[in-house]
Amino acid sequence: MHLNLPTLLDVAIGLIFIFFVFSIFVSGVVELINTLFQSKRAEFLRLAIDKLLGASLADAFFSHRLTSIKQQDYRGLKPISYLSADSFSTVLIDLLSKAGHKVGPVDATAVGTTQTLAAIRQGMEHGSLADVKELIEPMLAKSDSFQSFKDALERWYNGYMEQVSGWYKRYAQGVAWLVSLVVVLVFNVDTIYLTNRLFNDTDLRGRLVADAINATKTGKATYGKDRAFIDYLVDNKSAVLNTTKSALKDTLTDSEKLMVQSAYVKFVQGQIDELQLPISWKQGDGKWGFQPGQEWYVAIVGWVLTMAALSFGAPFWFDLLLKLVNIRNTARRPPGNPDPTK
Repeated sequence: MHLNLPTLLDVAIGLIFIFFVFSIFVSGVVELINTLFQSKRAEFLRLAIDKLLGASLADAFFSHRLTSIKQQDYRGLKPISYLSADSFSTVLIDLLSKAGHKVGPVDATAVGTTQTLAAIRQGMEHGSLADVKELIEPMLAKSDSFQSFKDALERWYNGYMEQVSGWYKRYAQGVAWLVSLVVVLVFNVDTIYLTNRLFNDTDLRGRLVADAINATKTGKATYGKDRAFIDYLVDNKSAVLNTTKSALKDTLTDSEKLMVQSAYVKFVQGQIDELQLPISWKQGDGKWGFQPGQEWYVAIVGWVLTMAALSFGAPFWFDLLLKLVNIRNTARRPPGNPDPTK
């Protein structure tokens, strides 16, 4: 076929739109998994505190009234997944101070926070604080007041939590890559094959470009609280509808969040099916296998390219799609007409 700039632009728009929709689907599945295993953040926090304080002191830390009360809501006990620096320092200082009082009488001339700091210094001799001695003593040595010690402890904790956030981020990225791999293989989303089909199938290319332009105008494929998702629930008389309305107020229970995410994944999958893409393992004659003209050794490269593309995320592809659609509208604008919609 004869290649020209408009054709190349339409192929790019069609391919980017595919990446965009599948990125949304992957995000939806990842969110569904995170909802199922949302205790993972709490596990990372508990692991971090255990590493920091040692097992025995960590147990005392999470059993402390100021910590345990954060694990309760109106639905019962729920492990905490976030702890502010102020909460951390308040509880730890209380534990350190109590350990100091167990060692022996604290300086009677000290009062208020000065006595608390004196108790903490004395508490370093208590056996239960052996795991934190190397952490606390340098801060005590540099602190000339209770407040300076508390500030130093909170600064250190914030830095440590940045590392913990890195642990969770790597875990989340691993989940996203695994989901991308499964989605690409289950749907047989081969970038190379799709590119060839877009070049050679005028009808497919035209439909995808039209859908892409419509998506940039209406935001049809945008995430979660999108109007199209609500319309989908209304059309299907879904029991999730009232739950989704509650989601706008962030008042969902865990089971309700799971219900909404499951419905959303199904919704996006329906959007993918409507695109009638040359994907999946089912051929036109009803047989199962590679698509006509798709070679397995080329498909492997195509799958890897698709996985790499999905790793950029839906916002990246949507922004790029907007730019290319604007370029297309400008290029096709009739002379003397400043409005590309006319």
